[in-house]
Amino acid sequence: MHYRFLTGTLITGATTVLSLAVSTSANAASIPQTTRVLASQYPVMNQILQQGSEGHWVATLQADLYQLGYHGVGKDDGIFGPKTLAALKAFQQQNGFQPTGVTSAPLWQDILAGFNLTPRYTGPMTLAVNVPAVPAMSHPALFQRLHPGSRGHWVATLQEDLRLLGYSQGSSDNGVFNQGTLDAVEEFQKAHGLSVSAESTYATWKLILTDLGVLGPHTKLSGTGSMTTATQEANETDASSNPSASPSGSLAQASVTPSGNTKTIDGRPVIAVYHMQATAYGPSLQDNYPYGPVDAFGQPLKPGMVAVDPSLIPLKSYVYVKGYTDTHLPSGGFLGRAMDTGGAIKGHRVDIFMNANSQTVSNFGIEPVTVYVLGK
Repeated sequence: MHYRFLTGTLITGATTVLSLAVSTSANAASIPQTTRVLASQYPVMNQILQQGSEGHWVATLQADLYQLGYHGVGKDDGIFGPKTLAALKAFQQQNGFQPTGVTSAPLWQDILAGFNLTPRYTGPMTLAVNVPAVPAMSHPALFQRLHPGSRGHWVATLQEDLRLLGYSQGSSDNGVFNQGTLDAVEEFQKAHGLSVSAESTYATWKLILTDLGVLGPHTKLSGTGSMTTATQEANETDASSNPSASPSGSLAQASVTPSGNTKTIDGRPVIAVYHMQATAYGPSLQDNYPYGPVDAFGQPLKPGMVAVDPSLIPLKSYVYVKGYTDTHLPSGGFLGRAMDTGGAIKGHRVDIFMNANSQTVSNFGIEPVTVYVLGK
C-alpha cells in the first residue's frame, strides 16, 4: 500500500475479484436523521453487504470486525463467506441488532463507533435491505513486473507471499528486490514449471495467488495461463493510472522545524518521537487494493492521512513527519493525522497517503522517517 496489505495474508489478503461500489436501498424512512447525516459523511455506511458480496467494501467490513475483536472473520480478502457471516452476526447479537447477517447504515454506525468515529446508533434495529449484483475485475498484482532493483510495497508483497509459500531464500519483506528475492522468484518458477526469468511475470503471480487461495472463480485467464496481449495491455494501461493525476496535494508545513529538543510543533506538544520506516499509497486500486480511494474505515482518502499501528500511535493523533527525500511531499516535513491502519503496518512502520498516480507512489519506495506524535 502503498503497503497496507499483502496479497497473501491481506492487508494483506486480497481477492482476485473486486466489486465496484455497491448501490443500495434500505428502509430510509425508518433511519434516524442523525444516521442519515452520518451516512453522507461516511460512504461505507451506504454499503449493504451480505453473504456472496465481494469487493473492497467487504474487505473494509472484515478488517473492521477483526480490529474490534471478532478474529473469527479471518483475513480481509474481500469475499463475504461463512466466516464473515458468523463474525457479523456475532457483532449484531452483541450490539442489540437482529442477527440478519446483512449490513445497514445503523450497523455501520455502530462499527465506526467502535473506533470513536461516530456516536452509537440509538434508533430501530431492524431494516429491510437488498443487495444488487455487482461487476468484478482482476487482481492488480497480476500486472506487477518486478525485477532486481525494484522497490516499494509491491516488492514487499511479493516477498511476503513467497515466504508464506516456503520460498524465502533468505529474503525479507523489506520492499527491495535483492538477490534473495530473485532466488526465491526463480525457485518458485522452477518448482511450478514456469520459464525462469529475472522478474515477476503474469504467470508467476497467477500461480502465487492460486497457491495462496487468493484467486477467485471470476478471474479471466486463458488456457495458457495468461491473458491475450490486447487484454493484458489494456489492464496494464489501466493499472498504471492517469499520468496527469494531481500531485500529493496541499499539506500543512509546521511553523517549527523539529530538532532533538523540540517540545512543541505548530503549537501542539510533542508527546512521542519515533524513528520509523515509511511507504506510500495512493487512491488507485493498484496502490490501495482492495480499498481504492477510501481508508480502512470507508473514509475518503485526503492529503495528510497517515496509516499507523494504533497500538503505537493512537488513531486521530496529529503527527509531524520528516526525514523523507521524496520531492512530491513538502520539503522538510508535513503535518498530518493518523487516520488509517493496515495489516502490514505494524510497529515502527507508517504508510503515507499521496494523492498521485501509481508511478509517483511507487517511486517513493521505502524511506526512513521521524514521526512526532502531537498532543492537543
